[in-house]
Amino acid sequence: MSSQAVPQPGALVDEEQVCELLLIRHGRSADVVPGSDESLDPPLHDLGHRQAEALARRLDGKDIAAIYASDLARAVQTAGYLSMSRDVEVQQRQDLREVWLGEWERGEFRRRAQTRDPEWLAFARAGRWDLVPGSEGDDALRARVARAIGEVAAHHRGESVAVVVHGGVINAYLAATFGTTSSWFALTENTSVTVVLAGAERRILVTVNDCHHLYDPVVQRPTP
Repeated sequence: MSSQAVPQPGALVDEEQVCELLLIRHGRSADVVPGSDESLDPPLHDLGHRQAEALARRLDGKDIAAIYASDLARAVQTAGYLSMSRDVEVQQRQDLREVWLGEWERGEFRRRAQTRDPEWLAFARAGRWDLVPGSEGDDALRARVARAIGEVAAHHRGESVAVVVHGGVINAYLAATFGTTSSWFALTENTSVTVVLAGAERRILVTVNDCHHLYDPVVQRPTP
């Protein structure tokens, strides 16, 4: 046995073989009238623009090799703030879209959440999209998201990339990675950053819901 002191091990990953994924939720989206055309793809709220600006300032010194985004307006606009100070274009992917809500699309999900509808409360307790009538469903969402983000990670080994998506997408990726029953179990607030080191054979979670560019979530979360 060696008598030489040995340091504590690090993250247990080969840094050159992993992609550092910055999974970013879009800024707050605009208020919509349920059933309106805008409710299908709402843009950023004024507050959402300010949140995205704050995120971009925080990440200004971060070396980001690529920026990907869902093709929905709120994600594209949020990603645009990250690309402004970099010579990096936003690459849009339809397979990074938020979960399809079926009968609860066009603002119906929001309406039920606001009124504390019993069916919505059942969904919230379970965190399972299968409870939403006509929705994409848990298995399909997890498979789509894992495939899309997996392709991004495989293309950027040894690099850091920003992936601007949605709360349901981030949760689905984490659920697929760690095998949770619920597909929505982690708080991912607007413009929060969830960091995953994604290797070919394993993924390591670094942080979830980091929103220090807005406030310190450990000390005090703002009133909704």
